[in-house]
Amino acid sequence: MTRSNIMRALPLGSALATSLALLGAAPAFAAEEAPATAPAAADAAQAGNAEEIIVSARRRTERLIDAPVAITAVTGQTLSQYQATRVSDIATMVPSLIAGKAASGSSASIFLRGVGSTALSAGFDQSVSFVIDGLAMSRGREIALPQFDIKGVEVLKGPQALFFGKNTTGGLISVTSNGPTDTFEAGIKGGYGFKARERYVEGFVSGPVSDTIRARIAGRYSKSDGAFTNTAADSYTNYIPDQFRTRNADRRGGGESYGLRGTIDAQVTDSFKLELKAGLTSVVDGGPTDTLERLCGGGRTTPLPANGIPTSPNTDCKIDGRADSSALPIQVATTGMRYARDGKLYADFKSQYVVLTGTIESDPFDVTSITGYYHFKQTDLNNVSGESYPASFSQYADFKQVSEEMRFQSKFDGPFNILFGAFYAHGKFVFNTDAYIFPVPLDPVNNTYVTFKRDDGFTTDSLSFFAEGTLNLTQQLELSGGARYSRESRDSYQRALPGHIAFAGAFLPKKDLNDKYDEGNLSPQVTLRYKPSSDLTLYAAYKQGFKAGGFNISQALTAAASVAAGRYKSETAEGGEVGLRALLLDRHLSFNLTAYRYVYSDLQVQFFDPVTVSLTAGNAGKLRTQGIEADFNLRVPGLDGFSLRGSAALNDAEYQNFIGQCYPGQTVAEGCNQLPAGGVFNGQDYSGRTPPKAPHFAGRAGFTYETPVGGDMSLRLNGDVGYTSKYNFTDALRPDAVQKGYAKVDASASLTGKDGLWTVSVIGRNLTNKLVVTAANDIPFAGGTGTGTASGTVADMSAFVDNPREIFVEVGFKF
Repeated sequence: MTRSNIMRALPLGSALATSLALLGAAPAFAAEEAPATAPAAADAAQAGNAEEIIVSARRRTERLIDAPVAITAVTGQTLSQYQATRVSDIATMVPSLIAGKAASGSSASIFLRGVGSTALSAGFDQSVSFVIDGLAMSRGREIALPQFDIKGVEVLKGPQALFFGKNTTGGLISVTSNGPTDTFEAGIKGGYGFKARERYVEGFVSGPVSDTIRARIAGRYSKSDGAFTNTAADSYTNYIPDQFRTRNADRRGGGESYGLRGTIDAQVTDSFKLELKAGLTSVVDGGPTDTLERLCGGGRTTPLPANGIPTSPNTDCKIDGRADSSALPIQVATTGMRYARDGKLYADFKSQYVVLTGTIESDPFDVTSITGYYHFKQTDLNNVSGESYPASFSQYADFKQVSEEMRFQSKFDGPFNILFGAFYAHGKFVFNTDAYIFPVPLDPVNNTYVTFKRDDGFTTDSLSFFAEGTLNLTQQLELSGGARYSRESRDSYQRALPGHIAFAGAFLPKKDLNDKYDEGNLSPQVTLRYKPSSDLTLYAAYKQGFKAGGFNISQALTAAASVAAGRYKSETAEGGEVGLRALLLDRHLSFNLTAYRYVYSDLQVQFFDPVTVSLTAGNAGKLRTQGIEADFNLRVPGLDGFSLRGSAALNDAEYQNFIGQCYPGQTVAEGCNQLPAGGVFNGQDYSGRTPPKAPHFAGRAGFTYETPVGGDMSLRLNGDVGYTSKYNFTDALRPDAVQKGYAKVDASASLTGKDGLWTVSVIGRNLTNKLVVTAANDIPFAGGTGTGTASGTVADMSAFVDNPREIFVEVGFKF
């Protein structure tokens, strides 16, 4: 279906909209982790009244215990008490969620239950997507957005076809910001983080403007020097005479960010309500590669030279918070290398979004519309090999999206009701890259040092129609079923530009590739819910999910590149889950249990080859993921203000029927014994193996204790420990790329004055100081030889490392 056909099928005229409490319900992983859809519900959860938690995970208001969904939610209070302002911070609170930044492509590595999308591809939609204030986002760069003034974050697990705009296969992360209040409120808080030398301030003002209009404005600013050590030399001569390189900065991982968000809601009539949310963000830092650390391949303790160039004495082979981060020579950066600026590594991310939501309440249908606009632009310069070798690339990523969702919810008096609607989105993505991967003298013809240049991008249109009917068979038994029909079209392009003349034969300067993709899919879903009492729910659900295919706009434009080689098929998911929700011990204890099994067909995968500096995209045959998740929330009887919480996830993920790429330097004896060609082997058998970023076990347990002290003051103590078992962090499952099992401890103590007018807090995250690798790529030319032969040398790796121990002191005031 072409864009014009889609536009005719669904005009964008509707400006009605609603934000029907954007989802909700966690399996109440913690006492403070009530869904964020209703402040009163969150307060009740803090007191342990789990029966009061209200959610809207199925686009209808219902108690958590009544909702047949697999979802973990974290309230804004929980985020605040642990100073969790990044998606990677939130990931530590959700067992089986592994998330972190990456260098290229989507700039994000997000995996849930072992399902996710490689960070290398700029063209893939993410298997685990984002929804922010009702606006569907699937590019992955949303991981850079700072989180502040948040009502709650919910993580929905497994395929999500029906309720959140665009179809997705692996799950979604939904963020809901706070809305305006009925009375005037204002607050400000500021703090200091010792490890990264972070300074931050955050504030809000909220209240009525008139009898029918309320407003809220909130903002956050932070600046840090970085939590990691830079071991690079202050300056030194490059491998080309008269070129000098300098240290990128004294520390690594620092940056400056700000965010601003405004909300206005208006009760236009008794039955018509409008809400307008608009936000903007700026994040400027040293780029994702500023936190890279080098891992030597094959258990070596000495880094390999690249193309005969010796390695820097300032690097090591350890994940220890120390690495060399250096800038490009200024001559290289300022001579024909786009977006490289002065050669200092950086990333400059800007985003804006606007969501108009509104509701008309009428008989027999309530009508809801969500009209959205989303834009981000990022330029960056990255170096994946530190001082050792100038393997650098600069990028420009620019994405614009407009969307519209309409929903109609019936209110029939009988046992049957229906929800139906449509969703449309149009997007345009530009992704340009310049790469400097060979140190050579200046090209006198093209006046550049750049190895190759490439302009890529696509335009995309997504149209879907969805419906779900709910039938109350008896007072205890409910049957619901529906489906989403999706139509996805995408026009993609790749265009080579003249780079250094020495590499014109390898990277074709005039090669253009264009591809048109168009596909439809029907994803059904059926749920049976049984409630023998108001305090017990059992359910079983069958679900399917869909993620569109397309064209690999990140492939290298060599002689082997072609339209056919760049295409990849759509990804689908099918399976089901069963669950139990219970309130026990006179409703002091909530307990939830979920078992699931899903099979992903044609899972979209991509591999990076550091020898040819190319990216290949394709599809794995099948990925099966199955497991059990449980959580509890106990308000301890007889101990006022004391509650316990815990959650655990056992996950068994396995590739099935998948022959894929070898890792560079993998020998025949090491399993590179498939796909013979030209006297060597090119593939390995992944069948029966655990996919990357899929720990078999993850869990978290903690407590909250709140007690009055000194008359009008109160003391609140929180502590949580999380454990994640080992996992492989490379797409090609290198045996030397395993993150060992680790435990992280978080804790906080807050002293609050009368009526909550002031608060002083001490916050500790990752007190065990575990340096965790979330993703890694092979370093170009640093090994990777002899692939598919009798002997080989595996490449060194650049590893993305999560935050070390962080301790904050914070002071806040409310008015």
